[in-house]
Amino acid sequence: MTTTQIQTITYNPASRAFEARVILKDAGEEYTYPCALRAPLDMDTTVVSRQLAEMASRRHARDHRPMHSHRPEHVLGHVPAEVASVTDALWQRLLGRAA
Repeated sequence: MTTTQIQTITYNPASRAFEARVILKDAGEEYTYPCALRAPLDMDTTVVSRQLAEMASRRHARDHRPMHSHRPEHVLGHVPAEVASVTDALWQRLLGRAA
């Protein structure tokens, strides 16, 4: 069974797109997909969430390796806090939320 978690959704006015990291947990492993949905700012948030989740699910189903990060679940407990913090900061920069 695959579960979906969407990180904070932001709107990027420069690209006119909603952006988020979508995490899929499948068979004990975690896959993170950076997703961007071109849509108007006033689009219903429920629709935005659903479409971002569907976008990540399609990428996952295609096994689109270049567009996801992958971590086995058993490794997550051993990641030092400093590494987790730096990794999160890097994701924020990649998604254009940090200077």
